[in-house]
Amino acid sequence: MEKIGEIIRKLRGNMTQEELSLRSGIDKAIISKIETGKMLGTVECHKKIAEVFGLKLSELYSYLEEAKDEPAQLHRGEIKTDTYKDFLEILTYIPLSKKMLPTFINLKPKQEVFLEETIKKVERFIIVLEGEVEIGIEGHIYILKKDKNNEKGDSLYSTSNKRHTIRNLRDSSTKILCVSSPPVL
Repeated sequence: MEKIGEIIRKLRGNMTQEELSLRSGIDKAIISKIETGKMLGTVECHKKIAEVFGLKLSELYSYLEEAKDEPAQLHRGEIKTDTYKDFLEILTYIPLSKKMLPTFINLKPKQEVFLEETIKKVERFIIVLEGEVEIGIEGHIYILKKDKNNEKGDSLYSTSNKRHTIRNLRDSSTKILCVSSPPVL
């Protein structure tokens, strides 16, 4: 259990201890002591921290097992990973410990969703894989589409930390790849 602090620090990634404290309801001083190995924390404390990262307690503890680091992580397309708000599929494991967060967005016909406003500056790269969307950011509207005639779809690079509104303009499903750095949901 002495490695729990190291795991929490990795999961936290670019998130500050203060942010983790606000999201988990655990005092920042306790989080600091756990991360530096001065205390282990309680199971209830670990559970609250795991929930912030969308993990079950058992998943958090599974990272305590010794594993040889691989040079890359393969993510098979047929394997479903965590879904956030029923439209955004996270395409990596332990997402908030990474430097970027790749996600797959599948929108139903005419569906509108939001990528939430963030506290810190976030770079987002969005590319349409199939369909047509309208993306609203800070009063500006961008139309992105992927036509059958084109090899690749339109893409958008954003550094705005404001809410991104994404609306499917078609009567069929639209598929989008979004990469955020640092990772945010």
